[in-house]
Amino acid sequence: MSGHLETIKRVLDGNYANASDAEKRTAIKELVQVCSVAAGAMTVQPVPLLDTALIAPIQIAMVQGIGKIHGYELNRKSILEMLSTFGASIVAQNVIMAAAKFIPFLGWVVTISMAYALTWAIGEASNRYFASGRTLGEDELKTIFADVYKQKKEEKSAQHKGNKTLKEKLEQLKEAKRDGLLTEEEFEAKKTAILADF
Repeated sequence: MSGHLETIKRVLDGNYANASDAEKRTAIKELVQVCSVAAGAMTVQPVPLLDTALIAPIQIAMVQGIGKIHGYELNRKSILEMLSTFGASIVAQNVIMAAAKFIPFLGWVVTISMAYALTWAIGEASNRYFASGRTLGEDELKTIFADVYKQKKEEKSAQHKGNKTLKEKLEQLKEAKRDGLLTEEEFEAKKTAILADF
């Protein structure tokens, strides 16, 4: 099972009723980080617009996990309602990610950075929303989302700028999988590990 699935399962199966604030913060930070890296990893696939279908379940599970840590049991409908607060932004980012796939190498950097930042921003806004007792308004959530997204995207883009080894490593992995040297599970685990290091 890949890292983000293990983390999500652990959070959703966990009991945080007696957890300290520090333990909750640690669990949320780990969940957001692991899910953000996994979302970036999903963009490595070459098909434009498929990213949304691959990333959305990660983001939904992340929000559900953050809610659970804060003591809220959320169904899929309430999570989707919350995510709709960022709706236009998420759709716009996904369109840009799809378009970026047509740009050699730079497109990889853009899509990985955007998916990572988008997921992190959703996680941070969700955390603040639940920490406030679900009292933050739509405008406040949008501001948090936009600020965190911009910061994380800039951080991730700066890490990748001019880094050809990322593309080379990912290409080698794809070749190894295509040649039957790696199983799907091994490929996903190695891909996530490489992206976590960048």
